[in-house]
Formats: sequence, C-alpha cells, structure tokens
Amino acid sequence: MTHRLRLILPLAILTLMVCAALRTEGPPLANGQDLTPPSELALLMREMAAHADSVRAGLSRNDKKLPPYPAGVKTLLTATPTKDMHIDPITYPTFGKDYQAKVDALYKAARKDRASAYNALVQSCANCHTTHCPGPMMRIKKMYVKVGG
Repeated sequence: MTHRLRLILPLAILTLMVCAALRTEGPPLANGQDLTPPSELALLMREMAAHADSVRAGLSRNDKKLPPYPAGVKTLLTATPTKDMHIDPITYPTFGKDYQAKVDALYKAARKDRASAYNALVQSCANCHTTHCPGPMMRIKKMYVKVGG
C-alpha cells in the first residue's frame, strides 16, 4: 500500500499544480489562436474561398447561373494584410491582377467552359499562395474540379 501511495501522491500533486496553473492563465482558445481581429486581407481571402466553394458546388450541380460576382475582389490590391506579414510589392500586385482577371474570365466564360475557367481561377490562387502565405495550399489543392466527361 505504501508503495502505491508513493507513486500516486506525486502524480496527484502534479495534477493539482497543472490544474491550478491552467485556472490562473484562463481557458485556452478553441483553435489555439489569439483574439486579434483578422485583417482586411484575411477577411477578403475568406470571402474569396467561400465564393470559390459556391462556384464549385454550382458546377457540380450543373447550375445555369454562377453565384453573384464577388464584390470584394476589387479591393484585393489595397486590402491591409495581417500585421507583420510580408507582402512583396512587386509580385503580389501581379498575382492579384491575375486573380481579378481569372474571376472576370470565369464570369465571361460560356457555360461549357466554366469548369476550365474555374480551375484557372484556383490555379491563380495556388500561384500566389506558393509565394505568399503558403498555409492554405492544402485547401487550394482540393478546390479543383474535374473537367470534361
């Protein structure tokens, strides 16, 4: 019995210390991130991803119409990035203008060509995120649609 007590007592004390430390620090956040509000550019990227998701869903249903044109696209080159995030002043505008052109091309594409135009749009995202903020690349790779039969 004393042998078990020698093992259990230190574990119990350690558990209590950890619980007390967690209580004084406050509860951890669910996603492990701080509470800093997202930047304009981060919010815009979420809007762009949601738009791409809705286009992809419409293509899979063979919808006649595309979802509404994403209004935020016009602010892509001027949206404020996340603090301390480096945005290259030469390459970023090039990628941003390419994305804007791909959105325009998607909305001008004939219905039969929309999947290809959409994939070109997704590729534009991948091209930029390979250089700037590579975190979303796994999600971007899953956004492509199958073209043709």
